[in-house]
Amino acid sequence: MDPRRNSALNLGLYALATAGTIIGEMSDSHGLVYACKPLMMLVLSSWFYFRTRRYGDRFTLLIQAGLFFSLVGDVALMFQHLDDFNFLIGLGAFLLAQLCYAIAFLHNVVEIGALRPPWLPLLISSLLIAYGYFFAARLLPAVEETIQIPVGIYAVAITLMGVGAAFRFARTYLRSFLLVLGGALFFILSDSLLAVNRFIWPFEAATWSVILTYAIAQFLIVLGTMAHVLDPDEIRRRAALST
Repeated sequence: MDPRRNSALNLGLYALATAGTIIGEMSDSHGLVYACKPLMMLVLSSWFYFRTRRYGDRFTLLIQAGLFFSLVGDVALMFQHLDDFNFLIGLGAFLLAQLCYAIAFLHNVVEIGALRPPWLPLLISSLLIAYGYFFAARLLPAVEETIQIPVGIYAVAITLMGVGAAFRFARTYLRSFLLVLGGALFFILSDSLLAVNRFIWPFEAATWSVILTYAIAQFLIVLGTMAHVLDPDEIRRRAALST
């Protein structure tokens, strides 16, 4: 099998890169972080691209763009200890990543249309919006006034991403829905931990918990996307539509 498409190889490299990043963060080894952190998204996006390129469309392109902007955000945040402006660059990059993911998920929703009353998506979305509102209300007063607006906009974007994932219910395969929703929730958790550690209450576990939850989030989003795109029924549906 092509090593670029080999799941065991690529996920093993992804796990090693994640472990290296966590070890580097915990030991304050910037060199190890510089080597491993960019590798996380490079490996994941490469594996995703080579697994889905035969069936790629706007949905997969948006997910790929989200992974790219995540890579840019990772690189910027690696250097925030040198200049706080790098935090804003990283925030902007992840904002674009969240918007790409949100648009991709909503593309699924629009493409398939309503199949049943959206009670479950509405319930999940209500909980996410409530969480986002109350978390932002606690967070923003602790944020420097000069970056309150960017942080607030980012909070809206990541909430929208979660809502988009929720509304994929009954518009995709159950496995894809659960994986992507799980990825969105882990992304929200990771960013919440990062925000708490930076602005509200620094805690020691942030050195590993932020990276671990982030790695799980990106992996689940990619795996859930592939579960949708590579499903045999989806491949046949797309082939029928193209003829």
